[in-house]
Amino acid sequence: MKYPKLRELKEAFTALVKGPYTTKFPKVPSPAAPAYRGKPEFNLEECVVCGACANVCPAEAIEVIETPPQGKEASGVEKETESELPPPGSRRVILHYDNCIFCGQCEVHCLTEKGVHLTQKYDLAVLDRKELRTW
Repeated sequence: MKYPKLRELKEAFTALVKGPYTTKFPKVPSPAAPAYRGKPEFNLEECVVCGACANVCPAEAIEVIETPPQGKEASGVEKETESELPPPGSRRVILHYDNCIFCGQCEVHCLTEKGVHLTQKYDLAVLDRKELRTW
């Protein structure tokens, strides 16, 4: 009969006393690097909805919807999004996270420099792709 090595016994006792070396992901998500370009978010107080971010977006993930003043017809608007439109005579930015490549051009070319910024958020897993579209 072979006896276990002393080194293995030492490791076993150390693991019993100190606990596991690894952590479970859902309980403790790993932090992103300081220079990580994550999920872009719009600051509604600072954004003037100029559309500069939509013009420079290489993935066309940013869309500016302009609703005409009352009395005029909205053109190019799908029926399913018609009920979600902003009030007449206003503009709104829609961000499609499923198309976004997180390049940071929207943040660089923002006229107010505070209207959009890239966050450290990286968890974008959803069951329905429509949930990745934000108003």
